Amino acid sequence: MKKIFLLIVLISLLCTCSKYNYDSAYYSSDILFKADEFAQTPELWDFYIHDLKGKTYKGRSSSMSDGSFNTVLVERFVEPIPVSLSPGDEYRKNEVHVFVEDTVIEERVKSHFEPSDIIEVVSFVTPSSMRQHKKSNATSTTRTALGTLGIVVGGILGGILLIGLIVTAIVNSFLSSIGCYIATMAYGSYDAPEVLILRRFRDEKLKKAFFGRVLVNNYYAFSPLLVRFVKRTGFGERLIRRKLDGFVNRLRIKNNW
Repeated sequence: MKKIFLLIVLISLLCTCSKYNYDSAYYSSDILFKADEFAQTPELWDFYIHDLKGKTYKGRSSSMSDGSFNTVLVERFVEPIPVSLSPGDEYRKNEVHVFVEDTVIEERVKSHFEPSDIIEVVSFVTPSSMRQHKKSNATSTTRTALGTLGIVVGGILGGILLIGLIVTAIVNSFLSSIGCYIATMAYGSYDAPEVLILRRFRDEKLKKAFFGRVLVNNYYAFSPLLVRFVKRTGFGERLIRRKLDGFVNRLRIKNNW
């Protein structure tokens, strides 16, 4: 049962988590130097520098300092930038393509690029979009988990309530079927008029109140023992009947039964 529950939760989470679309987007040079964008963690990104002649360089040991983008350039072939990444190309999502003026290209040494040296920047994601996506996914996952938990808890409580109703119905049916032990013993018949009045008092009065139901349950729990004792000793039947007669007469008069 535990494994089935965990499987249901996992499937729910997987179905509700939105897929991230890696589309290429063009930005001005400012995005490289913003503190909350690439300048915050340049070491986590794969920078490629493109000149106007079509050559591409892989940036190594990239960093940001004093308002400039610093990297060591090594010429490298890179596949064309797609409009969006296919599922098999998601490994390229950290690529950042920087198009620069030809005059600032210097290979295998530390190159410094000012904002004015950069024509445009192309990337599939940005740090801010990644943070927003993670936050959205976390919120969605939390809502899904809470919804799933609510359904499970509701189902458990509903099951407990249903079981309680079934048990109550069975007990009530059982109690109704076994009749009034003491009254039947005193009057000698389950269908005696006095017994019928006592059963009517039980069903129409006692069972409609909480303490009345407690009294009825305790009566059915202990009266069989009392009946066996009275029948075995032969003592008390007349006394019980005399007391019941007075009570039955009061019920008949008061309720017009």
